[in-house]
Amino acid sequence: MTLTRSARIHAGKAGLEGVLGTLALSPQCQTGDVVTVSANGASHDFAVLRRRWIVGAAGNRLEITLDYPARGR
Repeated sequence: MTLTRSARIHAGKAGLEGVLGTLALSPQCQTGDVVTVSANGASHDFAVLRRRWIVGAAGNRLEITLDYPARGR
């Protein structure tokens, strides 16, 4: 999983790096989905901005990019 610049800034200010670093989203996540992270007594809404399959000799993996704020919510 990766974060956009604005998501990284928000995660840093909110102390969410550890939670987001261990977050394992399902491949069923779709672009536009909202991911709510509850930590430190607050909820933080991130949006799935894009999905990207990375294919190589070591195998395939799905990279999900989260953005903040989740717009349209």
